[in-house]
Amino acid sequence: MSRAGCRQIGARRLEKLFAWVLSVAALAAAAAAPAAAPVPPKPEKYVTDRAGVLSESRARALNEKLADFERATSNQIVVFVDRKVPDGTTLEELANRAFREWKLGQKGNSNGVLFLVFVDDRRLRLEVGYGLEGAIPDLRAHQITDEVVKPSFRKGDYAQGIEAGVDAILAAARGEPYRGSGKTVAERVPSSSRWLAALPNDPGTLLVVLFFAMLVPAILLMLLWRAICPGRSASVRRAGSWSGGGSSESTSSYDSSSSSTSSSSDSSSSSSSSDFSGGGGDSGGGGSRDSW
Repeated sequence: MSRAGCRQIGARRLEKLFAWVLSVAALAAAAAAPAAAPVPPKPEKYVTDRAGVLSESRARALNEKLADFERATSNQIVVFVDRKVPDGTTLEELANRAFREWKLGQKGNSNGVLFLVFVDDRRLRLEVGYGLEGAIPDLRAHQITDEVVKPSFRKGDYAQGIEAGVDAILAAARGEPYRGSGKTVAERVPSSSRWLAALPNDPGTLLVVLFFAMLVPAILLMLLWRAICPGRSASVRRAGSWSGGGSSESTSSYDSSSSSTSSSSDSSSSSSSSDFSGGGGDSGGGGSRDSW
């Protein structure tokens, strides 16, 4: 094929390709426009301490206890500690969205509990999944935060309060007849397919992720065509004049700067035996909000 014919055919195809990519980008932007509460990235461990209130050994021991609890009962308890509630959201909104996006609990059971603590704001919340609301109703959740956790927090002993609160949650959650398989979700799911479970539930965020996933091969196709057919027609220059200013990092507005003091529960010290991976995610907003 002549160079002119190659240019003409390539130009038409590139124009269609960029028009399609731009339409997907517009759809993704429209879906993500009413951005809801920012949510921290899904933790890789059952215990995440961004405030540095747990020692390395205590964080590791607590993480192993929660992994063993899931193996025995299938219930998932996740502890997340930070300095402040992110701007642009409330504690309740954050807890509910994090519960759903992190997919706490086993698939079909949603038997999970999210234990949130924000030490500088002096606020905490237990978000209880549908599957454990029978064992941990709102009254029981409030009793745990008010009578078990807060006394230690008021004395500044956050590690003791968190550990005591976890023990109380585990004792209450055993009231449900769930049985574990001897393995956590992370241990059952092949590593090659875990990326599917990590995809966000939020449609707007998912569209943004898919857009960038499609943009890369589109750019590669353009570069390949330019290598095969040197030179560009005016129509190609018009089609290629658009440049995206986005970044895949823009899908999350959560401030990760507070993670600088995180303990050994960070992913850098993770081991496959105690990784967290969810499968549920249904929460009706039950639990307890408290402050000290």
